[in-house]
Amino acid sequence: MKGTSRTARRLTACVLTGALAAGFAAVPALAAEPASLEIGIYSTTDMHGKCYDLNPIDGKEVKNSYLKVATAMEEERAAMDGTILIDNGDIIQGSSIISYNMNMEGGKDNPMAICLRYIGYDAFVPGNHEFNFDMETQQIFYDMLSDTSSKYPGKPVDALCANYINVATQEPNLTPYKVMTFDVGGSEFKVGILGFENVNVPNWDLPTHYEGSDFVHKDNTERTYAYEWVNYWQKELREKEDCDFVIVASHSGEDSGLVGAGDGDAVETGKTDFSPENQVRHLVENTTGIDMVIAGHNHKVGVTEMKNADGQTVPCVNGGTSTLTKTPVTIRSDGTFTIGESENLDLTAYENDAGLKALMQPYYDRTLPFITEQIGTLSGDWDDETDLFHVQSDTMNLVHEAQLWATGADLSLASPVANKDFCIGQLLDGKDSAPISLKDCYSFYKYDNNLIYMIQMTGKQIKDWLEDCTKDFTVEADGTITGGGFGTDQLYGMDYDIYMGNPEGSRVVNLTYQGKPVTDDQTFKVALNSYRLSANAAGDEFGWYATTGITMGTDAVLWDGSVSEEFGSIGGSVTLVIAEYIKAMTAEGKDITPPEAKSHWTLNAGTSPAADTVTRLQFAESLYQAMTADSETLAAPADEPFTDISDNTAILWLSGQKVISGDGTGKFNPNAPITREQAAVMLMNAAAALDKGPQGAWAVQIPYADASSISPWASEGVMWNVIQKYLPVGEDNQFAPQGTLTQADADAAIAALMAQK
Repeated sequence: MKGTSRTARRLTACVLTGALAAGFAAVPALAAEPASLEIGIYSTTDMHGKCYDLNPIDGKEVKNSYLKVATAMEEERAAMDGTILIDNGDIIQGSSIISYNMNMEGGKDNPMAICLRYIGYDAFVPGNHEFNFDMETQQIFYDMLSDTSSKYPGKPVDALCANYINVATQEPNLTPYKVMTFDVGGSEFKVGILGFENVNVPNWDLPTHYEGSDFVHKDNTERTYAYEWVNYWQKELREKEDCDFVIVASHSGEDSGLVGAGDGDAVETGKTDFSPENQVRHLVENTTGIDMVIAGHNHKVGVTEMKNADGQTVPCVNGGTSTLTKTPVTIRSDGTFTIGESENLDLTAYENDAGLKALMQPYYDRTLPFITEQIGTLSGDWDDETDLFHVQSDTMNLVHEAQLWATGADLSLASPVANKDFCIGQLLDGKDSAPISLKDCYSFYKYDNNLIYMIQMTGKQIKDWLEDCTKDFTVEADGTITGGGFGTDQLYGMDYDIYMGNPEGSRVVNLTYQGKPVTDDQTFKVALNSYRLSANAAGDEFGWYATTGITMGTDAVLWDGSVSEEFGSIGGSVTLVIAEYIKAMTAEGKDITPPEAKSHWTLNAGTSPAADTVTRLQFAESLYQAMTADSETLAAPADEPFTDISDNTAILWLSGQKVISGDGTGKFNPNAPITREQAAVMLMNAAAALDKGPQGAWAVQIPYADASSISPWASEGVMWNVIQKYLPVGEDNQFAPQGTLTQADADAAIAALMAQK
C-alpha cells in the first residue's frame, strides 16, 4: 500500500482550536516543517517451532527459521529510526525439536521463548497451538518470556491477548495490549498493539488447557473480533491510552463474510457466510479506529488492502509461516503519519544468525538421536496405498492397531494425517526389510499434538458419526470420490460399507461387529484422539458434539492417555504412542508387518445393492459350493490373495483355481454387487477349472447391441457367454455388462455351468 496518509484522531481538537483563533488574529507565517522519523512494523506468524537450520526428521535445510529472522531484524534495525516486532502465534508446536522439548522435557527452557527473547520481539500473540498443552506447561513458556533476570538471553517479551477471557471475572488472562511510545521532535507518538487469539480454540483443544476461560466475552454471542473491538478495546486504546496508531495482531485468517458488531454497527457487504475461524476482513469492514492488522493461522503469505466502515484503507499483512512482514510508517511531530507499502521479506535471502544457532544447538543435539534411533524393523508385503481417506490401507490399519494396543478398546476411530502421498510401504523401497524410527512415525501420523483417549459410544452414536463423516465426500461426474479431511474419521474393528448414492443418513450399511449386526443400544470402548473431545456446544467445527454429544466433560470419557501411567511421560501423543507400540512389538522379537485387518470397510460411489442383489462374495461362495459339491478332497487353498478379505475358504480355493482375481489392486471388494460382466468372467474361469472351458481357436464375435460398453478385460468372458448362454439376454439384445444379478439369476447361471457337458 503506497502513500496512505492519515491524521491522528487526537489532532482534530487542535485543528478546530486553530481555526477559531484565526477569526481573531492575523494568519501567522508558515510554520516550520514538522520533524519526522520512519519506523518499521515487522511480524512473523505460524513459525511452528522452526528454531534451527536443519530439520532433524529429514536432514534438509530449514530456509525460513527464526535464525533467518534474527539476521533480517539486525539489518532492519540498523536501517530504521525505530522498529516494532510482533510474533502472531503458533510457535510451540510443529517441529520435532519443539515437540521433544514439550513432550519429553515438559517445556523446560523452551527453545521458542529463547528465540523470541534473543531476536528482541516486542510482543507475542498466542495462536491456537499454544493451547495444545496443559496450563502448567503453557505457563513455563510465558514465564520465560516475561523473565527479567539474567537467566535467559535477550530481553523480556510481552504476551498479549485481549480475548482470552476468565469466565468468572470477565477479565483477560493475559495482558490485552501494549503501548509503545516514539519521540518525534519532542512530541510523543503512541502506537497501541492489541492481540486477539483465534476464537475457535474450543474446536481444537481440551477444556483443561484453558480451564475456566473462553475466547470472547460472554455477551459476544456471535464470537466476533469486531464486537470485542467496538465494545471493549476501541475506547480503551483510542481514548484512555490516546494512541495515535493502532495495530491489531489476530491469529485468524483474512477472509469471511459479515455479521453485526456491537449495537447494530455492522457494515453489510454480503461477501460470504461469516466464519469465526478466519474473520480479519469482517473485523476491518465492521469497525473504525484500526490502522493496521496482522493476520495468521491460515499460512497464507501476502498483503491485503481492506476498507474499514468509514471507507479508509487498512493494510493487512500475513507472514504465512515463511516470511517476515515489513510495513514502514513515517510519523511526524504534528501527530500525522503515512503508511508505506507493506511487503513480505523473503527469509531465504538471509544468513543464519550464528549466535542463535549456537543457543539452539543443544536442542538439536538432544532431538536428533531421539527421533532417528531405530525402534523396529519393517518387513512383509505392505501395500502402496496412499489414498488413505477413500481406501482401507495397511498404513492406517497400523495406526488403528496402535490405538487399540494402547487403550484396550474394542474399536478405533482416526482421521488419516499422513504426509501427502505417503504410505509405510515406501520405507521398504523394494527391500525385504527396513529400519523404522520415530521420524518415520511422523510421516504417517504427523500431528503429535493429538492425544490418545478412550471413550464409550453406543452403536447409534457410532453410526451417526460415520454418517456425518460421509458429508465430507463428493462423487464427481466420472464416478470418482473426492474429499475428506481432519473432520473425517474411519472406523476400525467393525465392518461397514458406505454408499454415497444413498440418501444422507442411510449411506452407512452392513455395520457389523464380530459378524453380527450392530444395534443402537450396544456399547463399545472406542480409542480416538483428543481433537474430537475438544468439541463442545460453543465450538463444534466438525460436527462431532452435535452428532454424539460426547465431550471432555462427560462420563463417556473412560481413559486419558496424557495422564496415564503408561503414556503420561510422553504426554499421550498419538504419534509417540505409535512409536511405543512399535517398540513393544520389537521387544517381543517381532518385525513390524502389515496388520491382519480386524475389520473391513468400503467407500462406494453408487447406491447399496437391493436386498435381492447378489454381492461378489455371495456369488463366489455359491460358485464354490457348486464346484466342490461332489469333491471328496479339495485342492490345497492358496495363500491369502486379497487385502480386504481373509480366512475365507471359498475365496482361497477359487483364487487357487484361478477362478477369481480381484480388481487388480489387491482387493476383492466382497460387499460390492457383482456385475453381469464380472459374473461372465468368473463363469468362464470356473468352466476352465472344471475342464469345460474354451479350447483352441474359439473366439467369436459379440453380437450384443451394447457390445461397445463391455470392459476390455471382460470381453473373453462375454464371448464365452455368447456360446454357453449362462446369462441370458432379453429381446432388446442388451447384455447390460454393468447390470447386477438377483439370487435367482446367479443360481440359474451356476446351474447352467454345472450342467454343461
